[in-house]
Amino acid sequence: MKTLISIIVPVFNVEQYLEKCIKSILNQTIKELEIILVDDGSTDSSPKICDLFCSQDGRVHVIHKKNGGLVSARKAGIAAATGEYVGYVDGDDWIEPGLYEQMLDYAIRYQADVVETEHFIDAGTASTRVKSKLGYGRYDAGDLIPIMLCDKDFNECRIPPFLWSKLFKRCLLEKHQMQVNEDLFCGEDIAVTYPYILEAESVYIADYAGYHYMQRCDSMTGIQNYGKEEQDKALILYLNTIFGKNEKYSSLMLGQLNQYTKSMLLLRQIRFFDNGSENKKLLPFGGVNVKDRIALYCAGRMGKQIYGYLQELNGQGAVVWADKEYALYQQLGLPVVSPGEAVERQEEYDVLLIAVSSKKVSQAIRQSLSEIGLKEGKAVWLAKEFIDNDNYVLEDFLR
Repeated sequence: MKTLISIIVPVFNVEQYLEKCIKSILNQTIKELEIILVDDGSTDSSPKICDLFCSQDGRVHVIHKKNGGLVSARKAGIAAATGEYVGYVDGDDWIEPGLYEQMLDYAIRYQADVVETEHFIDAGTASTRVKSKLGYGRYDAGDLIPIMLCDKDFNECRIPPFLWSKLFKRCLLEKHQMQVNEDLFCGEDIAVTYPYILEAESVYIADYAGYHYMQRCDSMTGIQNYGKEEQDKALILYLNTIFGKNEKYSSLMLGQLNQYTKSMLLLRQIRFFDNGSENKKLLPFGGVNVKDRIALYCAGRMGKQIYGYLQELNGQGAVVWADKEYALYQQLGLPVVSPGEAVERQEEYDVLLIAVSSKKVSQAIRQSLSEIGLKEGKAVWLAKEFIDNDNYVLEDFLR
């Protein structure tokens, strides 16, 4: 039987989720596939689970290797792949039965070099479909490249970098996966997806969702400064090198990379922008006095990072921390309250920072808070001066 699709599954200590993941792939309606399970030095029962499925179904292949990280695992997987197309599934996620048959149909019918689908985020018992930021259909890759990494709406990439939401041609993918530095431990998807599209001819955006990304408790509760500077620098330096070598799109892509670097630092290392500032912090928000009482809205990635930064600055984090999904975050142990309570307690803080990266979302949040009684001027988002500043952050960060 000819192998049409190779599905690569990096596995590292995911025993709690792995069986459901593998079964969901075996239950695909398309049967001409191989499943490559790459055990990246797991220390739990994941290797035994992999071997068990391998013994039960000839389409399952297992690679056991020393722990080397996600890039290393993916390289091992693609080196063993024989399919015409390649897909990725993380070992703690699962997929619906028709996902790969549907993606393959789009790839063949529209002669697409890459197919991008929508996906679900599963958190607890809730499952939310994440919609595409582009209209559905086939695009010439050249038409998407100017907006794929950063669009005019700040931090708004039009093509998400996730490898697991896409189907790739192996003949194009192999080079881009194999050239990624194995010591890259952040942005592993970005380092493959965007260089791949730079060499692709066509992209198909599908009105379909069949991938379930599991938002695990540990990823939701971690209050920290996400950025580890050396890892972030390694990613940006890699992309700077790859984009700089592209004769056709180097100028365009380096400009996008500069904007991406700014937005990445906002999400991962917001302290970068405060260097040299003594009296004010959180300068992307226009700057707040170090003695100001600060509240936060949103407990997502940016919100957690800012909360952790505030803990370092004042020892207590935010005075009030709110999110519309407050009940879920409370179950997970975070001190998050409802938007209504944040409005009721507005005399306790001087300013409420809207910790989201999308301008449209921030406007909707500000409007909803205003409608339930938040005072005018109390909530702030990123300062216009910060968004419009064209200073070349990329060069400063890589110094």
